[in-house]
Amino acid sequence: MSYALVIGGKAVSKSTLAGQIVRGLAARGLRVAGFTQRTFEEGPGRKAVEVVRIHDGSAVRLGRTSAEPGDAAAVCSFAFEAQGFAEVRRWIEADAAGADVIVLDGMGKLELGGGGHRGAIEYALRAGPPVILAVREDNLVYALDALALDEPVASYGTSEDAGAFDRFLDAVGSAAATAGPQLS
Repeated sequence: MSYALVIGGKAVSKSTLAGQIVRGLAARGLRVAGFTQRTFEEGPGRKAVEVVRIHDGSAVRLGRTSAEPGDAAAVCSFAFEAQGFAEVRRWIEADAAGADVIVLDGMGKLELGGGGHRGAIEYALRAGPPVILAVREDNLVYALDALALDEPVASYGTSEDAGAFDRFLDAVGSAAATAGPQLS
């Protein structure tokens, strides 16, 4: 399994960067699958998380901020919806075979605990194409351990320059050129 990392801090939009990565890889002629996430204001004091499928731009609501104690699957003040995670997993399973690269914008605390996008991430890592995994800097060591990952083919920190970004895209493109089916 080959993978690359996009690493950023808590206040850095890895989702914006994931979109730039998708555009950069597509400009290099690669077929990109996976998803990006976005958080937006749903109303005064309320936020929601939406996941966007790279393949066709369709979106599914993943969760919302929760002010009520005891909301199911509440993590980091968000209450997540299981059907959203299940839909994203179906997207990955459907799109992986036709992709050169899979971008997964979502390895957080929920996934570290075995929930959320964890099933989609594990599936993608076995599917064959290189996976780009966006992870917060403070979760990096835990993510590598939880997924039993060795060295990435490339990594990009959100504070790096444009030259590093281009080298990251080139390394991922090279990995995609040599990837073969791995799903068992």
